[in-house]
Amino acid sequence: MFQKTTHYFILLVCLGFVISCNTDTSDDDIFVSNKTAIIPNSVSDETDQGLTGQNIDITTLRGGNGCANVVIINGYAYAACDTEIQIANLETDERSVVSIDADDISVDVSNELLFTQSGSTIHMLTVTDPMSPEIVATQTANFSIFSGLSAANCVLAVSGGAGGSNTRIFNYSTSALTLEVATDGIPIVDNRTGAPDVSVRPVSGGAQGFYSQDLGSVANWGIQIVNFNGAGAVLSTPDVIVLTPGSFGGPFGAPFGPANFPVESEFLNGNLYVAHFAAQGIEVIDIENSNLLSPISLPYEPIHITTDGNSLFVVGLTNDEVDEIDPSSGSVINSFGSSLVEPTGVAASSTHIVVADQSLGLIVIPR
Repeated sequence: MFQKTTHYFILLVCLGFVISCNTDTSDDDIFVSNKTAIIPNSVSDETDQGLTGQNIDITTLRGGNGCANVVIINGYAYAACDTEIQIANLETDERSVVSIDADDISVDVSNELLFTQSGSTIHMLTVTDPMSPEIVATQTANFSIFSGLSAANCVLAVSGGAGGSNTRIFNYSTSALTLEVATDGIPIVDNRTGAPDVSVRPVSGGAQGFYSQDLGSVANWGIQIVNFNGAGAVLSTPDVIVLTPGSFGGPFGAPFGPANFPVESEFLNGNLYVAHFAAQGIEVIDIENSNLLSPISLPYEPIHITTDGNSLFVVGLTNDEVDEIDPSSGSVINSFGSSLVEPTGVAASSTHIVVADQSLGLIVIPR
């Protein structure tokens, strides 16, 4: 489990970065409700409906923890916040907190399932009661710091981590609600210096995974594509796509969270868009031809990227806004908020943007 301090980044560099079903008008100021809910970490299902007030463009819930990552399903936001999951009904702004350890979170939208990771523990959760998700299956594995997870089409992929861990693939049943090991390690991924994150998308008959790869010296990066069948078995591993070289620079005054360490990616319209922190921009990959296209340059280090199906949305540790990018032009067309502190996760729907902030917790931004 990755503790939220920059000491791990220093340790990581010293160690040489040894890491190893379905998808998923801006305002200049943030107004935070003065009716902040006080919710202890031990509370499992308390809610608060008094967070919305006049001129509230963004509301925040501080449940005692900052948050590392966030997803949206059926009009609800779910944020992984260390010892809890923070939840928001996007339409009403009703809030709740459940006491489930979560360093990272992923969603299979079409199968209406959530997946969380905390240290070496992975949970599968149902959202029959959206404000109180329930754990229905649990697995353990030898994952360590900087592991990430992503689910689609009954395939759950978890990237490796430091200390001899590996990339384990799980298959899950939506009828029996079971979570089983399908593939125990992928050599072409595990044998490189590191795999700090993974993104999975559904394809016909299975899923396609995109593993970010440290190719050596904490300056050479790539994306390893892995194709899975519906049972989670590896079908093929095309050649790694080498990204623009880049070493870490700039301030490291804010902590990183699991699945929000470079390199994070999002698939849209045949291209993979990679938030390449070290290269200070968004890398664009034509997946069908395995070609690296012209990057989208940004004046900050992007750390997380998502899509609403049309636009891209990006957050960076040194940027206090969420930027909306038009993928056709590669330009920033809108920005939301102006007072983010340590954003490490973002998700978007047609009506809202949600941010996981390691200082502010779960932030909801109406569009």
